[in-house]
Amino acid sequence: MESRQQKHKFGDIKVALFKTDFEALIYFIIIGVAIFLINKIISSIVGRIKKIPLKEKIIIKFFLKIISIFVIIFFIIESFPIFSYIPPEFVAILTSSISVAIAFASSGIFANLISGIVLMIIRPFDVGDLVKIQNDKGIIRSIGLTKTILETFDNILIEKSNSQISSSTIVNYTIKLGRRKSFEDFKKKILAPQDKGRLMIEETLGDMYLESELKEAYNKLPSKFYPKLYNYSFRMTFPYKRFRLIIEKIEELCLKYKDSGIFRLKPRFDIVDFGFKITIKFRVLTFSPQKIFDYQPKFAKEVYNIIYRYRTI
Repeated sequence: MESRQQKHKFGDIKVALFKTDFEALIYFIIIGVAIFLINKIISSIVGRIKKIPLKEKIIIKFFLKIISIFVIIFFIIESFPIFSYIPPEFVAILTSSISVAIAFASSGIFANLISGIVLMIIRPFDVGDLVKIQNDKGIIRSIGLTKTILETFDNILIEKSNSQISSSTIVNYTIKLGRRKSFEDFKKKILAPQDKGRLMIEETLGDMYLESELKEAYNKLPSKFYPKLYNYSFRMTFPYKRFRLIIEKIEELCLKYKDSGIFRLKPRFDIVDFGFKITIKFRVLTFSPQKIFDYQPKFAKEVYNIIYRYRTI
C-alpha cells in the first residue's frame, strides 16, 4: 500500500509511512494505548510473582519503559510526514542524544536514581521509621534520590545506596495505624496473632492486664489520628534449668518497664523455638523510637542478668 511504504530517499525528501499527519496520529494513539496496556499487564504479572526479587522487578519494569520509548520515538520519526523534512544532521543529533541517554541509563548513578524514585513511590519505609535492612537495624534519618541514611543503635550513621536497598530484605518495625476508629480496631492492628489467641482462649501469666493496658494506651491517643507505633522485636536463648522461675522474674521486669512509663505497653515475649536451648522472641511496643534506642539494650542486659543469676544457683 502506497501510504504505508517505507521511507525512501528522493533527493532531500523522504516518504513517511503515512500520507498525512492525521492518519499517523490515529495509529500513534492506537499503538500508544496498546503499549500502555502491555506495560500494565506485564508489570502486574511481575508484581504478583513473589519469587522475583524487588531489584529484578525494577529492572524489568525499567527496560519495558525504555523499549516502549524507543518504539514510540521510532514510530513518530518514521510515520509522521512532517518529520520527513527534518535535515539529516538533526536526525543524527537526535540519535546521539538517545545514545547518551541509554549510556546514562546503564550507569550506577541512574540505577540508584531509579531505585530512589521507586522507593519513594512504593514507600517501604519513611523518615523516622525503625527498620532492619540486611543486618543493620536503626532509624531512617533521610531518604535521597540516590542514597538513604540509617542511624543504628550505636549512633552510627550508615549510608546505603538505593539500588542496594531495593535488592535487600527490608523489615519495618513501624506500624502505621492510620485514622482513629474504635478500640477494637486499635487492638486488632497492634496485637500479634499469638496475643489475639490468648485473649480468645485463656489468659496466661501477665496477660490478665493486657486488655486494660490497651484501653489505657488507646484513651491517651489523639482524637483523630493514631501516632506511629514502633513494634521492635529481638530474640534471646534461655536454658531449660529453672526456666519457669526465670520467666516469672522476666515477667516482673516487663511490668516494671511498663509501670515506670518507659514503654507505653508492657514488653511481650513468646517461645519461638526449642533445641539445646529455648529461644524466646521479645517485642517492645512504644510510640517513641528513641525509647527503643535508649532502653532496649538496657532491658536486654537485665534479661541476661536474670538468666545468668538463676542459671548459676
